[in-house]
Amino acid sequence: MKRSIAVLLALLVAIALVPSMALAQEQVSLRFAYWGSGAEKEGIDKAVASFEEANPGIVVERMHIPDDFVTKLNAMIAANEAPDVSYSGPWKIQLGKDGLIYNYFEIAELDPSIAADDVQTYSWWNWSETESAGPFQASVTPSLMYNADMFAAAGVEPPPAKAEEAWTYDELLEAARKLTLDRGGNDASSPDFDPENITQYGIRWGLGWNGWYHLVLSNGGSYLSEDGSRFTLNEPEAVEAIQKVADLINVYHVSPSPTQASTLPSNSVALQTNRVAMAIDGSWVHADLALTEDLNWGVGALPILKTYESFFHGGSLIIFKSTSNLEASLKLHNWIINPANQLDLHRGLWIPQLNSWYTDPEKIELWAKEGEPGRPVGFQDAVMRSTFEHNNPSPENNVVNFAEIDAIVGPALDNVWNGTMTAQQAMDEAAEKVAPLVAGWTY
Repeated sequence: MKRSIAVLLALLVAIALVPSMALAQEQVSLRFAYWGSGAEKEGIDKAVASFEEANPGIVVERMHIPDDFVTKLNAMIAANEAPDVSYSGPWKIQLGKDGLIYNYFEIAELDPSIAADDVQTYSWWNWSETESAGPFQASVTPSLMYNADMFAAAGVEPPPAKAEEAWTYDELLEAARKLTLDRGGNDASSPDFDPENITQYGIRWGLGWNGWYHLVLSNGGSYLSEDGSRFTLNEPEAVEAIQKVADLINVYHVSPSPTQASTLPSNSVALQTNRVAMAIDGSWVHADLALTEDLNWGVGALPILKTYESFFHGGSLIIFKSTSNLEASLKLHNWIINPANQLDLHRGLWIPQLNSWYTDPEKIELWAKEGEPGRPVGFQDAVMRSTFEHNNPSPENNVVNFAEIDAIVGPALDNVWNGTMTAQQAMDEAAEKVAPLVAGWTY
């Protein structure tokens, strides 16, 4: 009898262990490589933790690589140890062409949690019309930020928030002249102004492509011709817009040159310390401004030449073909790019890449509620609506070979910002050099 009971107990224990053994066998492990410091790392870690909680059969090894990301990722690829899912830069396009990452269009149906038609039209990283690394992980956009107290002290009205009321270039220039001061306290509109001894700039205009390209669009210009066959930054509409940015530096002395800017702190600090009254930079700066408790800051609509134009840009995650867990990798990918799982980051550092987050009032309230630290009054008009309703293709992910072309255009423009060449001269020279690289749009 005792023997029978012992056998029965052993059998019950064995039966009880079967589900846990099966669970252990079914558990999936993923490796996720990413960069970012401060708020971004914290936000990503929180999103991954919530993913694991929602998917108890999947464990994610977080590979945080804050420095030399590309070098370390290449070493992993060479050693056949690529992560399953990874952050990426423009170099992802070459990985796609080399067959190392999945074409998102071919695998999207495995996890329909992100609807393709909800992704903004130009928010994809494609290497051909039918092949894509995937949609943006999140978006950013050019933004005009200002120190409201500096405007009040100068008796100048701050820039309007609505796109239909946006300042013209001349209106921005007029305000910037009154807000630019020399060591003697003279503003840039005074005949006594000393441009060699500026202590406060009216504006610091971003000189990377994402700082000046919206003005090119506003003037009717474009990076390439409509059919993608020609580089067009050397055509009149683009040249005029680029020259106007340079004139703020070299003619009117209201914005710092690259050399002068090198002596200034970051835009968030420069605005806080009254070194600049306005800055045109990426919307990611809002996250830093949100941490400056003693700064009374605001956002305005971007200045225009003819029409209001802007664009979204952003990076994307990639899934390596070496993964042995494609469905789980796609689940993680889509979880992280869903704004609902990254609300902290979407309230300052990032903005959504999905259409519904700009049209659904409940979703708008989740990330764009004005009065929150990273969302000053006017944000919904100046940043959210003005970009969503006036969206254009960003050259970064929509121009084939953009990284290689920009490596030529950027240094050429340095000569314009420094005043040694006109925009026409610099872009004509660049046009000759980039001609072999021009291969159309990606959409």
